Amino acid sequence: MSSWEWIETTIGEYCPFIYGKSLPQAKRITGKYAVYGSNGIVDYHNECCVKPFGIIIGRKGSVGEVHLSTKPFWAIDTSFYVVKDDIEELKFVYYLLKTLGLTEMNSDSAVPGLNRENAHSLKIKIPKDLEHRKYIGKQLSLFDKKIQLNIQINQTLEQIAQTIFKSWFIDFEPVHAKANALANGQTTEQVILSAMATISGKTSDELHRLQTANPEQYQQLWEIAEAFPSGFGEDGVPVGWTVKRIEDVIRKIPTGKKYSQKTAFEVGNVPILDQGKSGVIGYHNDEAGVKASIENPVIVFANHTCYMRLISYDFSAIQNVFVFVGKECNVLWTYLATLGKQEFTEYKGHFPDFLIKEIVVPNNELTELFGVFVKAHFQQIACNDKQNKTLVNLRDLLLPKLLSGELD
Repeated sequence: MSSWEWIETTIGEYCPFIYGKSLPQAKRITGKYAVYGSNGIVDYHNECCVKPFGIIIGRKGSVGEVHLSTKPFWAIDTSFYVVKDDIEELKFVYYLLKTLGLTEMNSDSAVPGLNRENAHSLKIKIPKDLEHRKYIGKQLSLFDKKIQLNIQINQTLEQIAQTIFKSWFIDFEPVHAKANALANGQTTEQVILSAMATISGKTSDELHRLQTANPEQYQQLWEIAEAFPSGFGEDGVPVGWTVKRIEDVIRKIPTGKKYSQKTAFEVGNVPILDQGKSGVIGYHNDEAGVKASIENPVIVFANHTCYMRLISYDFSAIQNVFVFVGKECNVLWTYLATLGKQEFTEYKGHFPDFLIKEIVVPNNELTELFGVFVKAHFQQIACNDKQNKTLVNLRDLLLPKLLSGELD
């Protein structure tokens, strides 16, 4: 890149900000086009005002937040947008804008706002050749593509685990399979095989072949099927299972010293969890308040937002972030059993309401068998999350070097 020709210009000259267009809620008609505000997608509409792609910059509210859309969209009047003819050059602009500190350019003390003239006056240095700008955009986007792929894989893995949980512990499909087999006068072995078929999705012939090809997996399915009861009590709950409040099933873990935005660093050894989906509010360099690992994860509940996640690394937290595991039940079973039980109603403390929600609890042996059955899914999720953190750090390290011509 040292041989490339670089030129000095301004944001206003190279990628001028265009004002978004008003689109009140009452005039929006549900459709396929994303409606962007200053903080990202806020709705969908049947028309677009920007195509085929563009960048959205927060003007009011979330000042300077930068979003890339590779599809047509509508940018409302709390935002600016930028367009380019080529998607790879647009990606170059996207990464360039993210290095300029736009979020720190609030020009209104009452309502946060980004002044377009101030933004346009920012001086920048860019490759003179379009192909060189496209090259940088393409290289940096490779990181985000891999990050997004990992996110999609993780969503799929968790959905699979949730589907298995629903089949076993909400729809009670293995119990129904065993009860029906008994009602039809089948032998004890046939009753267990019927549950194994339900659990694995395999036919009797496939299970027979599995017994020879993979006896360990066959034995695992047998143990799981055997652990399920063969009928229901008068309350409709599988025999031997109980209905309990969440507070009777979980064990709270102290989070140690509480941190805040003011006491957090931009970089550090220990992440500080907040209550939003972004997850981390900053870092510190003291001892972690909570110890966790891929082998021994913990569950986090955000008191005000009801956001829940499974954490597999050491961390600390801000106020109103609660941490727990199963009191006796497997932690992965406990996570899926409590996930989504408390809906957000308003910005208030929800944890007391969460604790009194009721769930159906099987015997401890079955929660452990379930944990083993889905363990690989959650371990892969944790590994992908860890890889994404590495990719983000590497991308952010390379970003200024690529954009300045220091590194090729």
